[in-house]
Amino acid sequence: MRDYLKKRPLFLCSLIGACICVMGYYSKTAVFFAGICFIIICFVFIYNTVQAPYVVVMILLVLLSVRLLKTYEKIESAQKVCGTELKGRFIVCESPEENDGYYTSVLESAGCDGIENGTRIFVFSNESGFECGDALSAVVYADSIDERYKLSNYSEKIYLNGNIEEISDVEKDADPVLSVFEDIRGYIRKTLFSGMKYDEAATLSAVVFGDRSYIDDEFYELIKRAGVSHVMVVSGMHLAIIVSLVTRISGKLFYSSGVKAVLIFITVLFMTALCGFTKSIIRAGVCYIIYAVSILTRRDNDSVNTLGGAVTVILIVEPMTVFSISFQLSALSTLGIVAAAIPSVRYITERRFLGGRCDGLLGAVAVTSFAMLFTLPVTSYVFGYVSSVSVVTNILISFAVTLALGLAAAGLVIYPFIPVIGKCLLNAAGIAAAYINL
Repeated sequence: MRDYLKKRPLFLCSLIGACICVMGYYSKTAVFFAGICFIIICFVFIYNTVQAPYVVVMILLVLLSVRLLKTYEKIESAQKVCGTELKGRFIVCESPEENDGYYTSVLESAGCDGIENGTRIFVFSNESGFECGDALSAVVYADSIDERYKLSNYSEKIYLNGNIEEISDVEKDADPVLSVFEDIRGYIRKTLFSGMKYDEAATLSAVVFGDRSYIDDEFYELIKRAGVSHVMVVSGMHLAIIVSLVTRISGKLFYSSGVKAVLIFITVLFMTALCGFTKSIIRAGVCYIIYAVSILTRRDNDSVNTLGGAVTVILIVEPMTVFSISFQLSALSTLGIVAAAIPSVRYITERRFLGGRCDGLLGAVAVTSFAMLFTLPVTSYVFGYVSSVSVVTNILISFAVTLALGLAAAGLVIYPFIPVIGKCLLNAAGIAAAYINL
């Protein structure tokens, strides 16, 4: 284990960084600084000598520690306005969702007395005359977050609850980036639901850009119990499918590694924004950005070390991400695949234990099994059960999901320019979605 970690310093950095974030949450004083001392002792014990990669790791951990303290300063500042009315300008970060007669959304302060700019508030409202990307001149009554939801909200950078008491003005498309991507999501919804059955369009909406609002609770519960929620709702796997599609096409059209790296970078940014910057997509996106950099620099890319680097970067940007369930599941399942499933399949195929006749099936079983095994602690704790059929269900639908996503993505891009071809591709994606639902 010691040699394994020595060859993968960023992976070790991510493990220690996650421990710092957890310890820092429960105690920002004695335990936190005791953790820092532990890190230093750990590195001295493991490495004995000072080497450049581990100096970088120590710098990253110091940055993470500083960022964690800054995050808590922002949280404590936000708590001071609980029980008061906030008057000013807010940017709408999520379009309103209806829940039993009222609407929920997320606002970000952008010029409001008594609170820092960029502070996010989960709000309730009786009206919904605004969309993602709009700016509101409003009065919001701020309240503290319920203890049960504190960690999940903190992981999304939401530090307050609130009720919108008055909206005096709505400025449309105040944030052009949010507005553009909300318009793209609207185009996808309209195109899918106007051309196929409701259930198929609902599944494709979840698979293409992570909108599962059209999937009813009963069906989603079945999805979770079948152990395929990571397949049916956008995750790092979906980004991998899109990036693989782009790299294959670019490999046929361009020979420059620079063009390939730029296309990967653009694809990652576009898909991350389209899917609403979910934690699993961000984790996968950072991994692919590191991969793109390795293409440009022509350096070998260790998958486990790359995963560790991605996790470290994400925690430095937002330390509370460590408490995000989707982030935990994404990172752990990826670790299971790159650290256990792929080496196991490679070991078996190189020695031809199965004669090379079942390599595809072996890979599917290994990826699903190790992903489930590595995420078992989180799924059993959070959901209270472990799916006994997930290996089978993943094998049955994984190729169909890949096919549905690829066809739907191609169809949505082509449809505005050549409607006939786009429609054919979307119909084929609908057939794949119908099989998935079945």
